[in-house]
Amino acid sequence: MNFRLTIMLVVVLAIVGATAAFYWANKPDEEHVAREWLYKISDSDIVEIEVQYKEDHVKFIKNSPPGSTSWIWLIDGDPPVQVYGPKWSGTPFLLGGPQINRELIDVKEPLSSYGLDPPQSIIKVTEKGGHVFEFHLGDTTPNNENQYVKLIDETSIFTVAEMWARVINELAVNPPYTPSN
Repeated sequence: MNFRLTIMLVVVLAIVGATAAFYWANKPDEEHVAREWLYKISDSDIVEIEVQYKEDHVKFIKNSPPGSTSWIWLIDGDPPVQVYGPKWSGTPFLLGGPQINRELIDVKEPLSSYGLDPPQSIIKVTEKGGHVFEFHLGDTTPNNENQYVKLIDETSIFTVAEMWARVINELAVNPPYTPSN
């Protein structure tokens, strides 16, 4: 074999080896993928919403009136009452997937440090297949722009917009009943 060719092959092999070593040493951590949403479901797939905020509690159910092909939302009670459309519109969309602002991974502090033990609010969103997304809302962040939230089946704590959390809590405090004239 030619001496020059051997030297060139060794140099090429060294460059490829160094490139591979650099890549493997600096490759991104694939175990954790940044999330944009706390969870995501279509608002048309939501069939039940339950909100408990402090001592206030309300449950909404999606129902099809007898002989109708359309669906309406009802405030669960005896008897159930249809939600007031102008005040309700957009609510299932809002609960179809809250956008997160930040994820706190491997939190060492107790959940009570974030207002999550006990939580200020417990929200359950049920989809057609019966899967329930349950999450808890805690305290606002120190800058009052976000609020801590935790899915019950995950270890991470997230932050969502405080305004979004306030709108969801308002469902329990002031349910969308039709105003009396």
